[in-house]
Amino acid sequence: MLVALVLGVVVGGLIPVQSAINSRLANRIGAVLPASAISFAVGTAGLGLAAVLTGTAVPWATTATTQPWWIWLGGLCGLVFLTMNIVLLPRIGASATVVLPLVGQVFGGLLIDVTGAFGMAERPITVLRGLGALLVVAGAAGVNLLGRGGSAAPPVHARPHPLLWVAAVLVGTLGAVQTAVNGRLGQVMGSGLAAALVSFAIGTAGLLVVIVATRQRVRRAGELRGWMFSGGLLGAAFVLVNALNAPVLGTSLAVSVVLLGQVAIGLGMDHGGWLGVPRRRVTLARVASAAVVLLGVALVRFG
Repeated sequence: MLVALVLGVVVGGLIPVQSAINSRLANRIGAVLPASAISFAVGTAGLGLAAVLTGTAVPWATTATTQPWWIWLGGLCGLVFLTMNIVLLPRIGASATVVLPLVGQVFGGLLIDVTGAFGMAERPITVLRGLGALLVVAGAAGVNLLGRGGSAAPPVHARPHPLLWVAAVLVGTLGAVQTAVNGRLGQVMGSGLAAALVSFAIGTAGLLVVIVATRQRVRRAGELRGWMFSGGLLGAAFVLVNALNAPVLGTSLAVSVVLLGQVAIGLGMDHGGWLGVPRRRVTLARVASAAVVLLGVALVRFG
């Protein structure tokens, strides 16, 4: 269990790193959608290799003939989530790209719990879970609004358009849908790895269709380096470790330790300007706000 906890925190920290890497790739090739497609393709290849090495079966035909149409939505939600992260991260900062979608994920998850959508068991909203949702919103606001003072001119991302914040929250709701749908798909296929591979493959195909339809072209705007293509592998590692951790820790605890890594690394990337992320100083107030977010998530998950 200790190993699972540590791995959960580590792979959670890979998410903001993945977004930063994919953002750099998009800058170098001059297009967001092709960068997202490359990331999905690399992740699909990594998960496909893992499936072959572990002998994991992927029952496409049986699933298609016996399950509802929405069983395939996870990949489409994933492609929107990944693409929007590439767009948002250089504009609103690393920590905001982590925390604001978390708000959408929490409220989207609550809505799915209440309605029993996507084959999930219905779960009522208790007082503690409602309080947790409010704490998530308050903490997210603190992470993004506190510590903006100072005499120096603020960086561009310090005052993003409010619609970008709204977009980040809406992206988070797609993350909740993706989690629910892929969870159901994993049950149907009997393997979380198979569900992840299907999700990545659908995301890759969807992006290729959009790229062809929009005729978006790659315009190389700088030197390409090998590490810029590693975003998809980080995403594959994230999915694999979560698939292994869920049976050991339980879904709620597995998600919570992942979020700890996401928030911590997001703040660190802001403070240090890692991987080209615009610098924004981490203050005690922002750290405390991040802790409030995690407390709220814990109440939503366990309340």
